[in-house]
Amino acid sequence: MTPEQLGFVHAAQLLEIKRDSTAKATGAAIAGRRVFILSEPLAPADALRAGRARWGIENKNHHPRDATWLEDKTRARTGHTAANLALLRGLVLIWWRRRHPDLCAPAFLLRNQRRLPTALRELFQPLNPKE
Repeated sequence: MTPEQLGFVHAAQLLEIKRDSTAKATGAAIAGRRVFILSEPLAPADALRAGRARWGIENKNHHPRDATWLEDKTRARTGHTAANLALLRGLVLIWWRRRHPDLCAPAFLLRNQRRLPTALRELFQPLNPKE
């Protein structure tokens, strides 16, 4: 089959990543498979690196937003509310990582709910680029 027949006219390569793991709770073996369509051909090592890099975004951005602020359950749908909340959550995520990387999410939230005026002043201080 050609990429055109599949509906992916810019496809240059198909990448399949297989993984085997063990569930911590049950000890059951788990087989996983991910398939990626690449727009440019890559060497096997580069293709694997690209496949793994995709999860960096999930682990560093999407998962913390959803696990900490339940962003996927947000019901804000009118006007610019959802975009504004996402922007504020992103700012707090950056602040948390740069200023308090040693605190877990619940401790960070609890600490800063008690001292909101100080937390807001700290949020709007310039971040030291060397941190």
